[in-house]
Amino acid sequence: MASLLQVSALLALFSFVTATPIPAGNKSEACAFNLPASYAALGDSFAAGLGSGFLVDDDIQCQRQNGSYPSQLFELNPFNGNPSSFDFVACSGDELDDIDAQIAKLAYKKFDLITLTISGNDFGFGDIAEACVYQTLSPNITDPQQVCNTAFAIGEAQVADKTIWDKFDQKLSLVKSTSLNKGGRIFVTGYAKFFAAPIEGDACDSISFFPIPQLAALNMTAANRRRANALTVAVNQGIKRSVAKSGSDVQFVDFDKLYEGRRFCEAKNADDPIGANNPNVFFNDLTTVLPVPGVADVAKQTPGLKVDITNVLQQSSVFHPKIGAHRILAAELNFRILFDSVIPVSSHV
Repeated sequence: MASLLQVSALLALFSFVTATPIPAGNKSEACAFNLPASYAALGDSFAAGLGSGFLVDDDIQCQRQNGSYPSQLFELNPFNGNPSSFDFVACSGDELDDIDAQIAKLAYKKFDLITLTISGNDFGFGDIAEACVYQTLSPNITDPQQVCNTAFAIGEAQVADKTIWDKFDQKLSLVKSTSLNKGGRIFVTGYAKFFAAPIEGDACDSISFFPIPQLAALNMTAANRRRANALTVAVNQGIKRSVAKSGSDVQFVDFDKLYEGRRFCEAKNADDPIGANNPNVFFNDLTTVLPVPGVADVAKQTPGLKVDITNVLQQSSVFHPKIGAHRILAAELNFRILFDSVIPVSSHV
């Protein structure tokens, strides 16, 4: 809310400054705004907006959606609403190695503003969700928790792997050298922790996120939630280190702080700790009614639910931000753009 208020105040300042003439003979400080004229959005499914809205193009694999923070940032209008100034190439499922292809899709043009969210897939976020959150019982698996532990161990080893962080540095440098205009800026976001601070015995400790309890392999224990949060923190710290080496025209955006009080398993939501369809819980769950595919046809609905949990888009959207989360990130970015674009102009007549 604070960020939204800041945006409103700065927009009001912008309107006042651009609409109010400076009286002749009056010594005063006026302001001009050096707003970006072009914008490119790169990254993975968190940037593409998987699970946040409707497709903005015909690329079904990438799932770039209109609820994404890049789409909403562009609609906030720091670019004067010129569609030709917005190149949206983030793609669901992409990893660091795919950044080169995204740059190629930009036709090697340069931009005043670039946003980037990348590396969640390099560190196994999806595999952990499958193994530790939505794992189902199988006759071939005698120890479901060990499956989860293995997924965590792989992710933790990847976060500790210097070669992956060297690659992050290289790809960020490539984006900057290839696609950023002189005087432009890059905003690199981190990721948000999925869970509120875990407490042993809390409402999530004894439930499964898989919506058919008799098929669920694991409860969402405090220990697993704690480990998932720690992994996210470690990833964010690594991203922040890479950004710090990249110069003043590259800034880290703390996505995580915008989620305070709006994660899975918040104590205040003990009656509905998952909050699949609670707009104040910022992540999608397997049972969230998404804009697309929406409420399933009655014949396809999973018993007791309004959705079809076998739908591929329903499955792939889990643990991705809802439209409200993207809205707050877009507002935060818009505030930074406007704030950084203010140019004091001394008027001495």
